This record gives sequence, C-alpha cells and structure tokens, in this order.
Amino acid sequence: MEGNEEKVMEWIDDHFDMNEIEEFPFFPYGKLIRDENGETTVVFWCVIYGRVDYRFQEA
Repeated sequence: MEGNEEKVMEWIDDHFDMNEIEEFPFFPYGKLIRDENGETTVVFWCVIYGRVDYRFQEA
C-alpha cells in the first residue's frame, strides 16, 4: 500500500481548489476537504478496487 496516500493527495490536488483539508482516519488514507462553500468531500484509498475514491456531502 506504499504510495497510496500520495495517490490520494495527487487526486485531491488535481480535482480541488482546496480551502481546508484534514485527516479523516475512518477511511484508509482518508482526507476530509471543505470547500469555500463549507461543503465537505471525503477522499480515500479504496482497498476493494485499489484506487482513489470519494464521497461528496449529501445535501
């Protein structure tokens, strides 16, 4: 799994203009991102599919 956290961070950097990011240990290499509107997205490494995955905040 070495390098997976870097993949998560690269994906975040490629897809977001971040205001705030924090660790979110409920998911592997999880990161909680808050955008300028205060909405959150969780980005993490999916061990089932072997890729970066994400979940947007439900309205």
